[in-house]
Amino acid sequence: MKKTILTIAALFIIMSIRLDAKPGFGISFGYFYSSLRPYGEWIQLDNDLIVWRPGRIDNSWRPYSEGRWSWTSEGWYWDSYEPFGWATYHYGRWFLDDYYGWIWIPDYEWAPSWVEWRYDDDYIGWAPLPPYAGFRIDLGIHFSIGWHSHYRHWNFVGYNHFYDHRVYRYFLDSRRSERIFSGTKYRTNYYSERDRIVNGGVDRSFIERRGGYKIRERSISTVDSYRDFERSRGERGERVYSYRPSEREIEKNSNVERYDVKRGENRTSLEREKISTPSVRTEGRTVITERAAGRSRELNSNRRSVREDGRTREESGRNPSSEQMNREAERERGNIEAENNKIGRPERDAAAQRKTDERVKREVERERQPAYIPQQKSERQPSTERRVEPRRESNYERPAPRVDRGSERSQSKSSQRESGKSDRRR
Repeated sequence: MKKTILTIAALFIIMSIRLDAKPGFGISFGYFYSSLRPYGEWIQLDNDLIVWRPGRIDNSWRPYSEGRWSWTSEGWYWDSYEPFGWATYHYGRWFLDDYYGWIWIPDYEWAPSWVEWRYDDDYIGWAPLPPYAGFRIDLGIHFSIGWHSHYRHWNFVGYNHFYDHRVYRYFLDSRRSERIFSGTKYRTNYYSERDRIVNGGVDRSFIERRGGYKIRERSISTVDSYRDFERSRGERGERVYSYRPSEREIEKNSNVERYDVKRGENRTSLEREKISTPSVRTEGRTVITERAAGRSRELNSNRRSVREDGRTREESGRNPSSEQMNREAERERGNIEAENNKIGRPERDAAAQRKTDERVKREVERERQPAYIPQQKSERQPSTERRVEPRRESNYERPAPRVDRGSERSQSKSSQRESGKSDRRR
């Protein structure tokens, strides 16, 4: 009995530890949307791919540049100075798009940082992991494609400035980065420890030897209130303050009735089918995009013109099918709104959306065709139906008129009586 109680107690303690160590506390897309919208714009690149692009940055800006590195119990932690850094450097992935520039793809797994490393005897560099990179406990970081990042993605610095508070002041320019890039070694070194993701990166002792200084370990203090996090960000000491919102704060700030997302202006260089990050979770709310809004406006204008044409036809000929066509247009609009509510579904919903667009196009073309208008009597064309004329018989073929036999006998009797009378008179 005692063994059973001890076993149950041990299992309870293990489960509670796992629950406490679970990263992100169930953070949602709605909270990302509300928190990052003031600092950039949300863009829809595909039917279920919504990304965020930072605003007010220059062409030379790169992720993981404005901040500092700290060694913690969870490995190398990036302490960002940017207001959006708590989300974009500890959740999700970055990608340098050929058209849109640096974009951030949301993800819901927390880590002290998501970077890849390069180093040699003189320099160390880091670059953001792409959306093709995923984490598995048994493999660490694995890629869905053969990934080789460009040297322009990297921040290289000498070891003597790696641990500086303003490390961005000592970044190598693109020319020097290109020259040393091919001679550096590649490393990721991510692993799981007590249900936590650890960024081991380049060994701390190696950096200490090459830089000539001692790196002390800083403890991570988790803050679940953004106001407290903002207040503690300016403090310098032995602690690193990491903001991971509580469930109550997530529920309070993620109740967005609809998401205003900008429509993508061009094709993205992302290989959508190779992305390892999950699709956007929108908690069943409507995502209003400019593409959907434009399609809705076009459909409304077409419906309005069709309705006006229907009224004109009804006045001239009372078109009986216009009301039915309007009902079908309303039904198609409902289908489009239902499809807009499915942002975050896989590629089969994209195919369904294309089918819906084709149906709407066919419906609009059919509605624009002139309806049947009954013609007036004066405008009716002569009928092509064959008319059967009554047969005209010739006189010699016409039969003699039919005479009643009874009347014929009465006439003969009367003639006989007349003849008898005449004989008597004689």
